[in-house]
Amino acid sequence: MKNVLIPAFLLLLTLLSCEKKEPFVYEYETSPQYTWGFADFWGSAFSSKYDTNNNMLSLYALTDSLWKDDEGLLHGFGQYLLLNDIFVNDNDTLFPEGVYHVSNSTDAFSIAPGEEYKVDDEKYDDIGARIYFIEQNESYSVRKFIVDGSMTVTRINEYTRFEFDFMLDDETELKGNYVQKDLIYYDESQINQGVASQRASRLLKPMYVFSPEKFKTRP
Repeated sequence: MKNVLIPAFLLLLTLLSCEKKEPFVYEYETSPQYTWGFADFWGSAFSSKYDTNNNMLSLYALTDSLWKDDEGLLHGFGQYLLLNDIFVNDNDTLFPEGVYHVSNSTDAFSIAPGEEYKVDDEKYDDIGARIYFIEQNESYSVRKFIVDGSMTVTRINEYTRFEFDFMLDDETELKGNYVQKDLIYYDESQINQGVASQRASRLLKPMYVFSPEKFKTRP
């Protein structure tokens, strides 16, 4: 009996060792509830750079497990959604209701897709729409570009609701929503007209400090 069990056991070990193991894939939250943030109103400050008369805004939305200290540094973990270069009609100063599409167009209700802005084939900056997944395990913190999809804006009294349905550059989806009472707008429309393009030199608000090199795109 013993002689029979030993070969059977060795065969079982061989089969287990040959079993195909699925590669580990870290799962990020794909439908978050953003709880705080603000918007920048750029107006027509960059109209000459974009060859458009439409106004431009930016939206910043964060989850509640991210917080800033008295020095304005961001702590915690969660998601930080950054939508730069959102175009609206030239008579709009706030987000009008409607569906905004991720597109390279500068037409109203367009959101510039995320990408790396390059000068002379050298990386200069991350621009356009993107998401920072800031994880408890820092090795999984990552920046991903938003390359397609839409954002729906609705307004009920003093509440503004943003519903997201995006596609990321790794072909995964990012949904979620952000509902804010009395959304804060910062008027940046009077900035120096001679500064470089928003796509080349957009700086985060001083209250949020990040090192872009820390967030690398993962497969």
